[in-house]
Amino acid sequence: MEKKRLKFLLLGVGIVATMGFLLAVGIKGSGGFAYYVTVSEFMAHGARGGDNFRINGKVTEGSIDRLPTGQDVTFVMNDGAVSLPVRYHGIIPDTFVDRADVVVEGALRPDGVFEATTLLAKCPSKYEAAQKAGEQHPVSDPAATAR
Repeated sequence: MEKKRLKFLLLGVGIVATMGFLLAVGIKGSGGFAYYVTVSEFMAHGARGGDNFRINGKVTEGSIDRLPTGQDVTFVMNDGAVSLPVRYHGIIPDTFVDRADVVVEGALRPDGVFEATTLLAKCPSKYEAAQKAGEQHPVSDPAATAR
């Protein structure tokens, strides 16, 4: 009977240790948080060169300049009060358009341009019409994929 109890105890300790390890690796890999600041907050408190930041704002209309390489873009993002010039090199999301909500991650260069290593974009105009009509987005509607 004592041997059986010891086996269950060791199994439980192993499961808890494995879960703790996976949690620690997951937190380390994601940077520990998914928090971002607005453009105004960044410019007022955190605009230091070299530090990594995650900033949320909107693409200023008419500011997108796609460079010939196809993987380089410069644009200006704003939060309605303050603007920030951004440069990004990488795969540009299809939803990256004027007035799109964007989150950029990277660091401020000495020249005042934010060098983004990550660019996430959401185009609200694609989804507003469906939400106003009370419909679900086709990707999130399981019945749509079965049709």
